[in-house]
Amino acid sequence: MGLFNRYKFGSRVLRMGMRGPDVHKLQECLRERGYDIPMEEQHFGYLTREALQQFQRDYGLAVDGVAGKTVFALLTQDKLPITRLIHHVAPGETIAQIAERYGVGVEAFAASNRVRRLYPGQRLVFFDREVWAVAEQPPFSERDLTGILVPIDLDSEETEGASVPRIQGTTWIVAFHTSAPDEVLWVHHQICTPLRRKRLAERLLELAKGSGGVCFCFGHLSRVDGGRYLALLRRMRRILSPHQRLLVQIGPGVPRRGLMSGIDYRALSRIADRVVVDLAAPNIPGAVLTRAAAEKTLWPLIREINSWKILLRIPVYALLWNLSRPDELPVRQSNQEAVARLYRHSARIRRDETGAQFYEFTERGTEYHLRLVQREVFHQVVALVNLHNLAGVVLDRLGMEDARLWQVLRSHFRTTHL
Repeated sequence: MGLFNRYKFGSRVLRMGMRGPDVHKLQECLRERGYDIPMEEQHFGYLTREALQQFQRDYGLAVDGVAGKTVFALLTQDKLPITRLIHHVAPGETIAQIAERYGVGVEAFAASNRVRRLYPGQRLVFFDREVWAVAEQPPFSERDLTGILVPIDLDSEETEGASVPRIQGTTWIVAFHTSAPDEVLWVHHQICTPLRRKRLAERLLELAKGSGGVCFCFGHLSRVDGGRYLALLRRMRRILSPHQRLLVQIGPGVPRRGLMSGIDYRALSRIADRVVVDLAAPNIPGAVLTRAAAEKTLWPLIREINSWKILLRIPVYALLWNLSRPDELPVRQSNQEAVARLYRHSARIRRDETGAQFYEFTERGTEYHLRLVQREVFHQVVALVNLHNLAGVVLDRLGMEDARLWQVLRSHFRTTHL
């Protein structure tokens, strides 16, 4: 019996030179998920190690070519978090033809393949990614979406004793947040004791009934509440049904663990199914979205959070700045509304010190700056999803975007449907 358990898949760490049925199972699992290992290799050889290292690289694991608990935990899942697709180039095929066949653009192959020239039998790798959107109402037109995050304000009197509207035909997740003036104090009051955490979790579970899960979108948390917040998340994970997802949003106001408490991001990654990374909004007139800001936010996080669990939240609305009131926050506007305003006031195109484009106009004696999400910048930020092998994106907010941004998304990856 002991000899049998020794070779059971996952019962031992697998590395170069080993043999046995568990090695064959490892090779089979990798082949099923798009990692090529010749059938002739019957032991853990160089080609098996190379395929395993690529698997580890794709999922942000330590690239050591050794199959341990983390590798087994991923390979034994019915469906991996990210779908890796392989195309074998046929004679005479062009990269444009291949991209058209799969409904993506040539950009979908850029991060995973260094294509200088194509040759028959060449393997091209691309991925399916999740595309979520924040929306208070379901989309009225067909969208290529994985699902919708429905925002619910927890401290609003309207949510007391109310139920969340159900959305038919689309995967939807309740995104809990608060608009309390002192958000830090409000959240602290809700989670400061085990009893209050239990009551809050039960209330959230009731609001999320019939949904695909919950997403915590608290923008600011006290450093001393880091452990309490993780305790709330663990409780939610236990009481949610197996098919419901737990998402957690982090951003500049959610402190990383340090000498004075904070949130252990590694523990957060283990608890949550997805981690939504919120980009810092400009507090002075500036670009709505930049690649530099996205990379600066992502780079330290992917060292602590599995990259395949990260959803990048991308603003797709326009920002209107009133220059006579510099202390006020900008007004969000849809792209359609913003463009109409530009034409109405004959806005002038300007560039700031960074070279970013914006529009300037005067209305009733007041000077305004209007910032739109530029397609080229959106293209650069979406490319980071493939570059860092993230789970996908969250568009904030659905219906406010330039419709042409959907073409950019589709050029980089296909959408995963749950």
